[in-house]
Amino acid sequence: MRTLHSLNPFVSIKARAVSLLTLLSVCATAAIVAACGGGSGSGGSISTYTPLSVVTPSVDCSKLASVDITDIGGAGSSITSASVTNATINGATVAFCTVKGTLAPSNTFEVALPVSTWTQRFAELGCGGLCGNLSDPTQQSSFSFSYTCPLVQQGGFVTAATDMGHTGQDQTWTTDPQKQADFAYRGQHITTLTAKKLIKAYYGQAQKYSYFIGCSDGGREALMAAQRYPADYNGIVAGAPAAHFQIQNSLYHGWSVKSQSTTGTSTGNAVLYADKAQVLHKAVIAACGGGSGAADGLIADPRTCHFDPATIQCANGATSTSNCLTAAEVTTAKNILNGPTDATTGEYMLAGSPQYGSEANWIGVEVPNSNSTDPAVSVKQLFSYSIVTGAYNLIFTGSPTMPTIDTFGYQDASFYPTYLQANHPFIDATNPDLSAFQAAGGKLILWHGWADQHISPLFTIQYYEAMQKTMGDSNVSQFARLYLVPGVAHCGGGEGFPNIDLVSKITDWAEQAKAPDAVMTYQTDASNNVTASRPVYPYPAVAKYTGSGDWHDGANYAQGAPLYTAASRAWAGSSFYTPYTAKTQGVAAP
Repeated sequence: MRTLHSLNPFVSIKARAVSLLTLLSVCATAAIVAACGGGSGSGGSISTYTPLSVVTPSVDCSKLASVDITDIGGAGSSITSASVTNATINGATVAFCTVKGTLAPSNTFEVALPVSTWTQRFAELGCGGLCGNLSDPTQQSSFSFSYTCPLVQQGGFVTAATDMGHTGQDQTWTTDPQKQADFAYRGQHITTLTAKKLIKAYYGQAQKYSYFIGCSDGGREALMAAQRYPADYNGIVAGAPAAHFQIQNSLYHGWSVKSQSTTGTSTGNAVLYADKAQVLHKAVIAACGGGSGAADGLIADPRTCHFDPATIQCANGATSTSNCLTAAEVTTAKNILNGPTDATTGEYMLAGSPQYGSEANWIGVEVPNSNSTDPAVSVKQLFSYSIVTGAYNLIFTGSPTMPTIDTFGYQDASFYPTYLQANHPFIDATNPDLSAFQAAGGKLILWHGWADQHISPLFTIQYYEAMQKTMGDSNVSQFARLYLVPGVAHCGGGEGFPNIDLVSKITDWAEQAKAPDAVMTYQTDASNNVTASRPVYPYPAVAKYTGSGDWHDGANYAQGAPLYTAASRAWAGSSFYTPYTAKTQGVAAP
């Protein structure tokens, strides 16, 4: 899943652009030693705290090739290379001591240690999907939600990444108990321990602060770290977390496939196509957009939208259906938006479905990329189908029977205890008791795009509310924040404002006790020039246009009252968001 990177402010656009460039120039001057941002106003301000000094290596990079990591990964763990490489970050060349290796049995990792720009900070980077690939930790694109963050742009962090124990997407690894554990929780932890050992060996001192930054499954990994290894990181940014891994990769995406099928099974063709998803989206925005008070075409809080797809159903006998939905398309749209319910009790089976305003983002996931006038597409070609079938063995190992995408029991709440309970404490990251993380001084920023097509933001809201219920609102407010970003798709993109620097916010909070409030988000054009800006506020507050000045300019917004205040709905899997004891298997992590 892609990460965020693009942003915007105005006043006259030209004047605002000059102002932004001035700010970035100031930030760049202090880039290596302090994070920009962190103020409590709508746009933030430059940090004024005493910066951390740059520390240079105490040994040659090549010496790291001989560092023993068997105490972390076990027998067979080794470093395969350690050499200086150059990376282009924000147009500048930054030198790194790049260390590659394997932690047994097969966790490939890479650690990038800045040669002359290290500010005594470390960041572990999350891996999306089912992982199986090793991201380049020197690239800014691998560092989610860090738009304009100077610490990232100037190579201020040691960064590390891992493939989490397997390479590629073949299914053989999903039946291996150790590789299951490495993906579930162990891989990121042992990579972090290795990176910290290399830091000590290279610079002659430990890092001052450690962070985890991830989105999608990387968001699950982030929450897994807070729950299982509360002392690993001082600050964590978890975007669109697939914390409910089992539910997400069985019922959630499986229901989209079932809803789309002409036969109601995996043998059918898709009903709703790209062009009709756009028709639906246009109608939804016309009915529910503008909740911020600006004519922005965004839904400020989709829970306030009560659009009925039947209102755009084609008339009986219509000769053209290009600008309306057929009866079958209406049914499919309603099913995707509403989610499944237990056929006997009427209980919701999911905490939430894709939200109003996300319809255009369904294309390529719940909906084919092709149009309704093109040849029919089998639902087996939907990305939602591949997501579900790719996670079978991870989810259903140990289940009484191995269900198929047609026999999940989408409308039978007994599916939860029968199929998902056994592995829930193993691979899910929904334990709301983060008291150990709080006690260790950890800070957590959760964020989610309201128009996410892969993971419903209502699951993240449910998790945040579960934290409050378990730990108390006042406790949670001391160490956690949640941000919901209108119009933003899964981990970025969409029609909203997908560019945001949460890295500066988490470093300010962890290091200087500057709790984040408003965070500016941006839009950019094809040349990466800022074209608009908008603040987001800690949930449940929303940004409200003041009614004066250019609505594209984030300076013309203030904190507005919540548009929706009801607690999350009850659903069949609610118990999965209560405290539980984590389950381990295979080789235990150190």
